[in-house]
Amino acid sequence: MIRLLQLLLKNGGFVTLVFVELFCFVIIVQYNTKQADIWANTADIYGGRVLEKRQNVVDYFSLADRVDSLNRALDSVQARLANVRQMQVSIRDTAFLFSYDTIIGTDSVRRKTIRPEYEFVTARVISNSISSANNWLIINRGSDDLVGPHMAVVSPNGIVGITRHIGKHFSIAMSVLHRQTRISASLQKQNTFGSLVWEGGDPEVMTLKDISKHFEDKINPGDPVVTSGYSVMFPKDISVGTVMGKATPDPENPHFLVVKVKLSQEMSDLHEVAVVRNLYSEEIDSLKQMIKQ
Repeated sequence: MIRLLQLLLKNGGFVTLVFVELFCFVIIVQYNTKQADIWANTADIYGGRVLEKRQNVVDYFSLADRVDSLNRALDSVQARLANVRQMQVSIRDTAFLFSYDTIIGTDSVRRKTIRPEYEFVTARVISNSISSANNWLIINRGSDDLVGPHMAVVSPNGIVGITRHIGKHFSIAMSVLHRQTRISASLQKQNTFGSLVWEGGDPEVMTLKDISKHFEDKINPGDPVVTSGYSVMFPKDISVGTVMGKATPDPENPHFLVVKVKLSQEMSDLHEVAVVRNLYSEEIDSLKQMIKQ
């Protein structure tokens, strides 16, 4: 104790100087917008890089599992491409213009190719949580990579989350394991949709709500659940999971059913993902604003 006091007396001036400098730094960052932005950007870059280095070490020891996962994803993509090649016309990427020739008196159909509805930005998960009531993940892509807020995040296995906070080089996404999650999802066989939410607890299970009671006897365990396509963020038919059991009446609204869904993506095993950019999101959002007015 005496030595500690002697050390403080001997170096008291230096300790005081460091304390005052730290205090001044906090005040400057807190009350000056420009300096606060510089600090936030710097923290984003270096904090993200530290997490990225840590994830590199973790990934090194799970290379075998990741290679197997990527091979399965590649097989799935190749199978889908084979189906696409068999189609003469891509419904999503092609518009049809119908016209009537008043002179000849015949109908004609003209095909006009337009740009795709979605683009995908590949990313790597460098931080992830599953044990909180509201879970988040960090990816190594930001505004410099054309990633923005309110974009879907998906993996080769299914849905993952939605981007919320965007830095230049990294982004924070709200996991599907978050109390505010609400995603439009469909029972694929029954061709009906509802709202997918997470009620906490099991990180492998979500709840599909607002299902019409008309389908009560038509829903069976193992039925596939996919995104409905009614959202600007998620494309249609992205895998969500499978039905776990029989549908039950919603205790909050007995006129509708709830269904437990086992997620197709293991949320504790996230590595490679993709951010979905809807190229028409601004136009769609502006039209929705007209409806609200």
